[in-house]
Amino acid sequence: MAELKGVCVVVAALLLMGSCGPGRRIRPEYEERVAIVQEKIEVEAYLFDAKLRRQRKPTSFRLEIFQTDSVIALGGRAYLGKGALKGLLTTDSLEVYFPSSNEYLYESLRDLFATAECANSMPKLNLLHLFTSPPDSLAEMEEVSVASDYTNRKRPEYVISFPDCSWMIELTYDQREAGWRIRDFKFDNGNDITLKAKRRTYKKKAQVPDSKFQLVAPDGATRITP
Repeated sequence: MAELKGVCVVVAALLLMGSCGPGRRIRPEYEERVAIVQEKIEVEAYLFDAKLRRQRKPTSFRLEIFQTDSVIALGGRAYLGKGALKGLLTTDSLEVYFPSSNEYLYESLRDLFATAECANSMPKLNLLHLFTSPPDSLAEMEEVSVASDYTNRKRPEYVISFPDCSWMIELTYDQREAGWRIRDFKFDNGNDITLKAKRRTYKKKAQVPDSKFQLVAPDGATRITP
């Protein structure tokens, strides 16, 4: 479980650091919410085969990402099918529930990154846009180093790094009907955490139930801190 909790910080770093937009507020209290009608929401849907290595211990799981213009729903499940986590990311908060341990995390992104090594040295980036736009334009920023490899023009590769920071992000893209989309990514904090993910499926316009964007934690769930 400790390994999967580490995913929260890693994924938040990849998806939402510096993202813009109004973002839906998520209440910290977990009150039971009953949906009378299951409405559908149109999203871009990704399914990744992911492996997290933390303190030399690997954990494999499937990572679901459902993206709207202001909210991202996360789902992580082990290969045996049991739910490992369910989460919501907005521009200013992260909310995750771990059903196997009946624990939940609710933090503002500011507090979540406060103890991270690179929280203050990384520039203000909209990394959410990296899912739909290769990072060529970032090379113009002094605070960012971008190495590009166009050997395979159908699958360009990029490495993003930051001065005075050991974090590194590797990205591979391919062309989909909606344009360039992430095919693979790797995050390395330069210490003991590595997250690799390879896209299994992608849908430009997926209809998912709004329950994907709702969190209901049972009574007695324990709040945890990073």
